[in-house]
Amino acid sequence: MGEIVLYAKKSCAQCKKAIAFLNKKGVKYQLKDIVHEPPPRSLLEKVIKAENIYASLNQRSTTYKDNHLGKRRTTKNEAIRLMLKDPNLIKRPLIIRDNRAYQGFDEKSLFDFVNTSAPHLNIPVTLPEVSAELH
Repeated sequence: MGEIVLYAKKSCAQCKKAIAFLNKKGVKYQLKDIVHEPPPRSLLEKVIKAENIYASLNQRSTTYKDNHLGKRRTTKNEAIRLMLKDPNLIKRPLIIRDNRAYQGFDEKSLFDFVNTSAPHLNIPVTLPEVSAELH
């Protein structure tokens, strides 16, 4: 099983649930503060699907509201640009394992995600090679 990298925010309720759940299950992971150590552009390029950009956006963020993202279409490039400017726009937690990504928190889906190497269905996406920049 590959290393798990969990991007989270201390004040995020979904992140706290995911961390508590992973700890309870004894799953080892590398925790990164999504605000102070956000995912690099190269990772966001792989995680975000052009056909479903909104699945990767935190709809409660100020940036989402200020840019009226819920009322208009946006491009993958614009979404990534805004995420890099304000990592709070990234749906949390963002979990990377074995060239796959998972966003949000659902106990069963997260358990399945961390315990299988097959492509997952929820929001996880199959990624091309994730380089050493995650380590």
